[in-house]
Amino acid sequence: MQARFDSAVISHLLHIQRLTTDYLKHFVFLFRSASFSLHNTQETFTATIYPAFCLEKMAGIIILDFDGTITTADTINTLASLPTSHHPGEVTEGHEKLWEEIVEGYVADHAEHTKNYVPEAKGRTTLGQELEYLESLRGPEGVSIGRVSRGSLFANLREEDFRVFGQRIVENGRGGEGEEERVVLRRGFKEFVGRCRENGWEIGVVSVNWSRDFIMGVISEQCGGLDGVKVVANGIRYPEGTIEGPKELGREVMMTAGDKLRGMELLSKEGGERKRVVYFGDSTTDLACLVEADLGVVVADEEEGKLLVTLRRIGYGVPHVGGEYRREKDGKKQGMVWARDFEELMRSGVVEGLRR
Repeated sequence: MQARFDSAVISHLLHIQRLTTDYLKHFVFLFRSASFSLHNTQETFTATIYPAFCLEKMAGIIILDFDGTITTADTINTLASLPTSHHPGEVTEGHEKLWEEIVEGYVADHAEHTKNYVPEAKGRTTLGQELEYLESLRGPEGVSIGRVSRGSLFANLREEDFRVFGQRIVENGRGGEGEEERVVLRRGFKEFVGRCRENGWEIGVVSVNWSRDFIMGVISEQCGGLDGVKVVANGIRYPEGTIEGPKELGREVMMTAGDKLRGMELLSKEGGERKRVVYFGDSTTDLACLVEADLGVVVADEEEGKLLVTLRRIGYGVPHVGGEYRREKDGKKQGMVWARDFEELMRSGVVEGLRR
């Protein structure tokens, strides 16, 4: 494409001899690199820009899912172990039995709902159909949340308990029992956050996890503190131990893809005008956010991961960060890529603008 800049404006902004590719990149959003052919006429300069992708020094926000995106796996089972970890010897066998019943009930309810839902997965071939299905999961998800709250699974714990547990579980593993009990963060997360901050990006987390305080404990050390990190997630009402939604969303419990989208919109519009959004997610609950973001980054261990398979089924080809991103399908730009971790993302050209 071509952009025309009045010579008087250019002269006002910068001495013409310093009109470089690096400077012009600041005029362009979503360009990895740009090649310019400058033609001087009497009144204007014409710059021919060859678009790719760049995240360099633009006003915007990086928003990440937590479970399976920042971490390598879901952390709900780990979170549920907090009462026994915090009060060893005091929590009876009834607690463990309660958790087993909650998990078994959730798995059974989810399977029954999916079995009876029409159309089944292979018949859902559009974004709208898939989002309707994901929203229908509010039923079994709500039943499970109710079981957790009625069972007082987290009763008599404090905000501090969740934060300290989150910090400790990353550093040492649950009760120091071994590597397999740790919450493991995806490679390169800390470095990625650092580069984003250096270039003026805000950082946000949107999650359907049950404890905002646990999330903040896990990421606090890795983010170099929590200053400027905004977390929209469910929380525990103390001391009852019931689950409630974030204050910013009216305390309605976050359970579905639509709830995450509301969280993303809240963060992106904070302070007034909507910011540019780069969203990271690994599961189908991230689908709405990935599609609506300016750039969606699917985090997956392999190309046949569930979310990538779902996206292909509904017509979204998602290229790997090492390949041809920003593809077009039926004349429409596809604003998604996928990566295995943050190290892989930083090695690709997708974030070259974050490097100094």
